[in-house]
Amino acid sequence: MKRILLLLILAALAGGAAHAQTGGQFCVRAFEDRNANGVFDSGEPLLTSGVSADLLNAENIIVASALLSESPTAAQGVICFQFLAPGQYSMIITSADYVPTTPNTVTASISEGTLPTVVEFGGQRVVTEPGSAAADQAADGVDSLTSLVNRDMLPRLVVSLLGALLIMAGMVIIGSFIYLVFLRRPRQPVPAYYPPASTSDEIEPVEPDADEDEPV
Repeated sequence: MKRILLLLILAALAGGAAHAQTGGQFCVRAFEDRNANGVFDSGEPLLTSGVSADLLNAENIIVASALLSESPTAAQGVICFQFLAPGQYSMIITSADYVPTTPNTVTASISEGTLPTVVEFGGQRVVTEPGSAAADQAADGVDSLTSLVNRDMLPRLVVSLLGALLIMAGMVIIGSFIYLVFLRRPRQPVPAYYPPASTSDEIEPVEPDADEDEPV
């Protein structure tokens, strides 16, 4: 049922151009094969990007290439090569984001005036595990970017630091000049302190008491 519906959609999309050009159609429908059984099961999403296809003729010469993300039928997960002369063609499907669970090279005989030939491509999303070559490559890319940023930032930091130091030194010099010229007051001499002379009373002579016995 899904294949019939897809064929009807493709036939409708190509109907407008079929009046001007004739030929066969060779298409691929990409889906995320979550259970890796190679079959498009109910509930599995169609892919709309991350897949490309090369079309080869009977002499194994690439005659056309397409990206799923740029396909007019990307919403249906379909890449379709149209207006093909009758003959044998091969399609090579590749993806950097998905591991194929179906054959990635398919050969078919294309005839004119028939329904499009549709093959299916299933793939599981690539999972990057720690310690794997892909993870190491990604980490190397991050390290390289970080190193590049550090190399670019270091001179800027040094220049900024020197500029800040020069500004601070200039402010200190200007502040010192203003203080010495305008704010600093000469110290007034402190007058010497002399305590006033004390006027002590004269000591009166003590007269002997008349009652005291005179010495014999």
